[in-house]
Amino acid sequence: MAVQDVDDEAPAGGRRRPLSFRTKAFYGVGSVANGAYVALGGLAMFFYSQVVGVPPHIVSLAISAVIFIDGFWDPLIGHGSDQFRSRIGRRHPFLYLAMFLVPVALFLRWHPPGWDASVMFWYILGTGLFVNLAWSLYEIPSGAMAPELAPDYHDRTVLLGYRWILGSLGTALATVLIYGIFLRKTPEHPVGQLNADGYGPLSIAIILIFLAAGLTMALGTQKQAAGFHQRPNEPGRTFRDDWRDALVTLTNRNFIVALMAQVIAGLGFGIAAGLTLYFQTYLWELKAQDILILTLLGIPGPIFGGILAPRLARRFGKKKAAMALFFTSVVFGHTPMFLKLIGVLQLNGTPALLWVLASFTFVQMVCAIAGYILASSMIGDIVEEVQVRTGRRAEGLLTTADSLPSKIVNAIAALIPGLILTAVAFPTKAQPSDRTMELITQVGWLYLPTVLVLFLGSVATWSFYRLDEESHARNLKTIAGDPPP
Repeated sequence: MAVQDVDDEAPAGGRRRPLSFRTKAFYGVGSVANGAYVALGGLAMFFYSQVVGVPPHIVSLAISAVIFIDGFWDPLIGHGSDQFRSRIGRRHPFLYLAMFLVPVALFLRWHPPGWDASVMFWYILGTGLFVNLAWSLYEIPSGAMAPELAPDYHDRTVLLGYRWILGSLGTALATVLIYGIFLRKTPEHPVGQLNADGYGPLSIAIILIFLAAGLTMALGTQKQAAGFHQRPNEPGRTFRDDWRDALVTLTNRNFIVALMAQVIAGLGFGIAAGLTLYFQTYLWELKAQDILILTLLGIPGPIFGGILAPRLARRFGKKKAAMALFFTSVVFGHTPMFLKLIGVLQLNGTPALLWVLASFTFVQMVCAIAGYILASSMIGDIVEEVQVRTGRRAEGLLTTADSLPSKIVNAIAALIPGLILTAVAFPTKAQPSDRTMELITQVGWLYLPTVLVLFLGSVATWSFYRLDEESHARNLKTIAGDPPP
């Protein structure tokens, strides 16, 4: 990713020059907030069940309902940001609104009252909906800016590389705060992630990261946003016209392929999200400092992934490269657990365990990040294909139209960890022991084949995607008024 310090505004000919390093960095910094937010959110199932003491089936039911309901407003926010008109652009008013709402929502989420377990369902549900709605106002418009910031086929991949690299660094930063500071091991809490007093201050630290990163991104891209496409003022345009264009967008072949791949993978990710900390705590018997070290050892992974993605795309094309990367990621990501379950990898409590886990995790992370960058870029390429057919850009709709089906699936997936834990009678507020090892092994044998089938099915689905560099170039020429012969 070469450093270029040139102006990003469109020259007289109407085409944008390659993005400067400054703009790529400002845009990428915004995803530091994403990474920190995801790291904190991944603790919710564990926090409410093992720390607060709410039965896991109640927690998973509330989280599932939040995800399901969230799927209805995401496309509305995305489409609304596509259609919005203002002096500061289509996306930025939503970003600035989120700066006020997200901190309040996160504070309430991680400072629960001491209510009865049955009543806590409504608190988990209500705060979860507030957090997700506030976050959507930030994440959806910021993600929708990428295709317009970088129209070029390969420049787009590089820009998204910055976004994924810095997002992963945000996750790493949050993990350091989680396991190195707020949930670290203490004499009173030898398993730091069971320390109830650490979660509230942790949430405030994540709020500060969000505000710093979000404002940097919003203010740093404000100049470019003023030159973005704005919806034309068409007094005679009807709702039927908007619906027709939306239907063309949503029935695009390549979008449907991307949608199906994401839905299938989302089911696997939803199951994994609810159980990852359980496996770290009870299967591998990792302490908070172990999880921290494991995270620190993986920090270079996203950087290598961000560098690797555009190079593989240029040599093999985005689709082939993404499929190969995702397949490799799945294999390396799940091999240690398989070896543990069959009795081969018996290294708990030894320094060698962290090195083995770190080695597999590093390869898994490099390949996954590179694959996600390419998949995001491929979805971005659909924007111009739709614009050729409708005359309108629909980045917000395209990036959120999969929200409802994906989140219906994710809502189902969020139920599964709680149901599995309840089925094996996994106790709440449990300390690692021989009994919890026996139970988490049962969970692992249910988990592993399920997620492998889902992730590999998602990889195979990408084979039906058809956009490549040549077809993207034709779309850009058509949009510029210079259709190919």
